[in-house]
Amino acid sequence: MQKNKFAIALTIASFITFGIAPLASASTVPTPTAVKVTTDFHTATVTWAKVNKTKVTGITVTATAGSEKHTKTLANTANSYKFTNLMANTSYTFKIVNLNKKLSSSAVSIRVKTKKPLEYNSIFFGTPTDMLIGDPDQDLMAIPNGGVVTFTTTTPTTCEIVNDSALHAKAIGDCTVVASDAGDSTYSAAPAETRTLTISAPISSLNKTMLWSDEFNGSGAPDSTNWGITTGDGCGTSAGCGWGNGEAESYAACALNQTSGSMVITASTPTGDSSCNSNKTWTSGKFTTYGKVNFTYGYFEARLKMPEGGGTWPAFWTLGSNISTVSWPLCGEIDIMEYSGNNPNRSTSALHYANSDGNHDYKSGGYQNSDPLANDYHIYGMLWLPNQIKYTIDNHVVLTVTRSDTGLTRWPFGPNAKNVDPQMYLIFNLAMGGGYGGSIDAGLNKAQFSIDYVRYYSVDGIGKITN
Repeated sequence: MQKNKFAIALTIASFITFGIAPLASASTVPTPTAVKVTTDFHTATVTWAKVNKTKVTGITVTATAGSEKHTKTLANTANSYKFTNLMANTSYTFKIVNLNKKLSSSAVSIRVKTKKPLEYNSIFFGTPTDMLIGDPDQDLMAIPNGGVVTFTTTTPTTCEIVNDSALHAKAIGDCTVVASDAGDSTYSAAPAETRTLTISAPISSLNKTMLWSDEFNGSGAPDSTNWGITTGDGCGTSAGCGWGNGEAESYAACALNQTSGSMVITASTPTGDSSCNSNKTWTSGKFTTYGKVNFTYGYFEARLKMPEGGGTWPAFWTLGSNISTVSWPLCGEIDIMEYSGNNPNRSTSALHYANSDGNHDYKSGGYQNSDPLANDYHIYGMLWLPNQIKYTIDNHVVLTVTRSDTGLTRWPFGPNAKNVDPQMYLIFNLAMGGGYGGSIDAGLNKAQFSIDYVRYYSVDGIGKITN
């Protein structure tokens, strides 16, 4: 026994003397430290502290779930590895072992579950209503499947979000609100939902700048600088005989006359006025700014007195200035005011356009006055914005139509696909009979439509004229 002990001691001494290291043992391979695992739905990343490269020659990382096993051997410089193609919502055992040639360290194991797939998320976002400047802040309503909805606006000069979920109107124009939801531990992020509304001002408080007007303080025919006179009964025109409505009149210049500070359109039979005749029993007047003055957006108003008598049909309206190249209704028509003498207390406003199928469609509304509208002058107006048209009588809004009401992505009253703004021209006329005017009173032989003035304004810089 003593001889053997002496031999072992001599052997060890020989190793020391000649600089030969002993073989490594399992206890000399350091155990991995600071091991962490982070998972997603189908991936997991294992990290650990960097090792002493003189003591570790390689690293093995394993992910196991039942019979499924993923193993990767890495260089001793590695300190992380990402497993992919794992099963979601599954518990895996992740094991890391340091190697030194044929020896290995103690294993460090961590059991972690991959994430459960998130459920689909969406936002039901109620469309905010159009607002006037000065309105109370509007509560926004949006309901997600999960998570929390956040509201923002891409038009901060027009509107702003206050108290996280209320909309405050700041200036005239289009307001765009975005509802978003980043999701939570159960639901994925939801696709953002965008809504657009129009902000305008109360008609009486509009910040208006007059750009054009005609006060009709002259005499005789309308000023040819602003107006052209329409003549005839429609035969030979694109509208067709009876101007497309079965009207009874033929237009003539003699039916137009400025007097006492108003433009008066007189519809008459030869019995009513033998000095103004045409090829029809009824002769009346129509004048327009076509080819002379074009309007884009803004506020229009005219002070008007309606004619008396069943069958009279006066109108204050606009058509798209491109009507010669883009036929009606594609060019668009805005009826600011129409009136039938057979319904003397009521006026109507309407918007005509082509629907998505290219067919004629319209939106309309009416105003019922307490007294016949022929008894006195009233102010009829229209606020035209790119995505909204608002009709007024005596500064009270009687009808609002928005682009979204028409179901059109683009309408003829706003920018086209090339972002070109539309132009429209003004029209005044007094028709007789037809589809809207109705039957003409048997004893009627003369009626007069009086226009005190017509004025056009830009509103907060929105609106322009071209000649």
